[in-house]
This record gives sequence, C-alpha cells and structure tokens, in this order.
Amino acid sequence: MAVLSVPRPLAEALISTVQHGLTLPSDPTRSLVLELAFESWLTRLEDLLARDLQIIRIDEATTQGPYLELDIVYGTLAGTARLFLFSCLDGSVPAAFCQLGEVIRQLPREMRKLSPELPIMVASEIGSLRVSVGLVRQAQTGDALVPDVIPFAGGQIILTADKLWAPAEFAGDRLILRGPFRLQPHPLKSAYMMTRPQTQPSALPSETDIDSIEITLVFECGRWPLPLGTLRTVNEGHVFELRRPVDRPVDIIANGRLIGHGDIVRVGEELAIRLRGGLAVND
Repeated sequence: MAVLSVPRPLAEALISTVQHGLTLPSDPTRSLVLELAFESWLTRLEDLLARDLQIIRIDEATTQGPYLELDIVYGTLAGTARLFLFSCLDGSVPAAFCQLGEVIRQLPREMRKLSPELPIMVASEIGSLRVSVGLVRQAQTGDALVPDVIPFAGGQIILTADKLWAPAEFAGDRLILRGPFRLQPHPLKSAYMMTRPQTQPSALPSETDIDSIEITLVFECGRWPLPLGTLRTVNEGHVFELRRPVDRPVDIIANGRLIGHGDIVRVGEELAIRLRGGLAVND
C-alpha cells in the first residue's frame, strides 16, 4: 500500500482537469474524481509494477514514517508532495520507489498555457439530413430538402465548436444558451451512427456504388469566433447576439465543406431548405 500526500491546491487543480470549475467534493465522489485526474500517472505506474492500482480513500494527511519527498510543478502551482510506501524492501530502496521515480522523471515539468483570447469558431446549426451522394449529385435549383432532424422547428439551435456542442434557443435577434459546451454524441449526427458487417470487396466500386454512399448535410445559419476563455466558462442563460438574421440564406455543409445555400421554407406541415442552386460536389 502507498500513501501520497499532496497540497490541497494541487489536488483541486488536478480535479479541474476532469471538469473545469469542479471543486474538491466529499467521498466517495472525490476518490473517483481524483482517480480520473491521476489516470495518466496511475496507468504508467500500473505498467511498470504489473499491478492494478486504485485510489481507495482521500483523507487529510496524518501518516508518519519514512517517505519520499517530491517537488511538483503543475502550471502555475508549485509544491511538495510526500509518498509513504508500505511494502517489502528490496535492498535499501523499495523497487516501487525506483519505478515511481522513473514515471515522475518522464512527466512534463510545466503545463502549456493557451491564451484565453484564442479564437474558437462556433457554428450555429439548425438541422441535418442524411442523403446519398447520388441525390446530392442530382440536386437542382428550387429542390426542397426536408431535414431528418430540425431543432429549429421548435425554436432551438445547436452551437458547435469542433467536437463540443451546446443547445440554445432563439429569443428575437439573440440566442440563449441552455447548457454548457460539452463533449457528447452530436444530436444532429449521432442518430446516423451504426455498425455494419464488413465485407471484402471483390472489385473497385462502380459509379452506382459511389452514388449509394451516404453523407450528412448540416444546415447552418452563421459562424463566429468565440474566445477560448469564454467557451470554457459560458453556461445556461448566457446570451449570444445573433450575427445573421434567421431569414437570410442558410449554408449547406458536408463534412465541414460549404457545398451550397438555401432558404428556409415550409412544405406542408414541415420546414425544408429550398436550394438556391446546385450542390457543389465536384472540384
């Protein structure tokens, strides 16, 4: 068994790597959260020791006896940690001490900082449609595309920053955030994820095979840069100014590339996107 004693500010800084703004909770939650924060350290040590390691309990440090003292630098924090190890001795120094020292030697000395002003591009998505390449190839001016998923019909929108997304609602010429940006399956794309059996192709794909490939079209009503510091802290209730009127043409995006424009129209009881031209699928 090993006991590691670290300064409380360092423990809180490690916890913030699991979720920004999260403070030191009570047990058993804090043991689990700290285990997640220490995951990269524990994984390396498990490989060296060939043993499974687990944080069992978090307490105020009271352990007495021989210890290994470590200087730790993490970002702007610097402090001293003490490792108390209870195991059979292999000579004068426990083998686990030597192995842990090797792990610590490989750790980066300082966490790289990113400027809070670093611009992150945020896209406002109103819906999506899964279509075949063949249909995209044949699309013409005036055709109406009816989205499979369209939160816009309920006055909502999805804000995306690469793999992060957040829900928002329209309020006149503003958007009101309904939760923080998070890393979860995208609501406009995850519905299309499925596992299919793999078969060994016997020949090169034909044009018919190519036309049967499906892609996801995402309909956007604007993009704008958001400072990294703001992205980290915005939460439910935050208000964004809508940079582009909703009645303006929407952008049609396929795999991150702009391929066309359209207008929001109503077809029967449903909202659709009427194309202003063909879709640019060829170079």
